[in-house]
Amino acid sequence: MRARNPTRGWRSTFRGAAALFALGVAGVVAVAVYSVPALREVPELALLSYPALVLIAAVNPALFLVPAVVIGAVTAPRIGLQSHVFAWGSEKEVDWRAFRASIPLAAATGALLFGVVAVLDAVFAPVTGLPAGDAATGAEAMRELVASIPMRLLYGGITEEVLLRWGVMAPVAFVLWWGRRKLGGGGDGVGERGAIGETPSAPVMWAAIVVSAVVFGIGHLPALAAVVEVTAAVAVRTVLLNAIVGIALGWLFWRRSLETAMVAHAAFHVALVAVSAVLIWAV
Repeated sequence: MRARNPTRGWRSTFRGAAALFALGVAGVVAVAVYSVPALREVPELALLSYPALVLIAAVNPALFLVPAVVIGAVTAPRIGLQSHVFAWGSEKEVDWRAFRASIPLAAATGALLFGVVAVLDAVFAPVTGLPAGDAATGAEAMRELVASIPMRLLYGGITEEVLLRWGVMAPVAFVLWWGRRKLGGGGDGVGERGAIGETPSAPVMWAAIVVSAVVFGIGHLPALAAVVEVTAAVAVRTVLLNAIVGIALGWLFWRRSLETAMVAHAAFHVALVAVSAVLIWAV
């Protein structure tokens, strides 16, 4: 029997990670372009060229993306979490038919999540003092909404999923799975493929889903703090609503694929933009 070449395995993993990084970079560029007008208001940056401002805005998200892609590439495949793009880049067999079949579920989940969040946002409004939804109206608000679409779909729909599900949920699940196997002297229960310890048990996966969802919620606080005062009520509302979305997206990653979670996340923003557009012109 021919011995397995470890170098070939790492090269395959590197190619898969590179493919996933390239996909995530689309969101990095989108958020960088969206950030340029705000950067131009900074006196020290006002005279810089447009490409320079885009590059400055892209540095931080790109630096977060690199370790997320790498850590996920090392851990996710070992516990059965799937990414079709990663598999394609790794030159492995890709079940695109399964992904296409999951798109209706993802789109419906994203739209449903928006409805749930909108209702809960209205419930929280009297406590937080924040308006439920987007209170801005008029042509300027519509231009701002349209300008945010690439960022919402590419950064929110794609890059955030690479960062949070691939880069946080997968390694957390791996560490918990590995720890239970070591402490338990063997298996982590019966995995999804039927073998003892082959994949994490449901409790391990749910713990990883919740952890990544809470991190997802906390990650929205800095951006919110730039526009409103973050009180305790506002913080709880923000983390809770985003965590609810993150739990559903994590479940889709676990049960279907990373790309299914991406479609659902993008569908959430499609619903948000559509409803916001109606409200802007109706009010």
